[in-house]
Amino acid sequence: MAKKQNASRSNRDVSPQPRLHQRAPEIQSYGTVLHALPLELEEPVRVQITNQLNQLLADTMTLRDLYKKCHW
Repeated sequence: MAKKQNASRSNRDVSPQPRLHQRAPEIQSYGTVLHALPLELEEPVRVQITNQLNQLLADTMTLRDLYKKCHW
């Protein structure tokens, strides 16, 4: 019985609404590669991987938009 009460109380604390007007410091500016990362990769490799990940993200967003267009 106590588990049900705890679960219902925690469900009330979580809201599906977005939290608007949040501000945080910028971690990394767009289009840059940080050099102080604890990675053992050389800078050209990091730049190449970043470019490939950006392309993958763009392709994924396009695929999502095409799916939404067909769905609706």
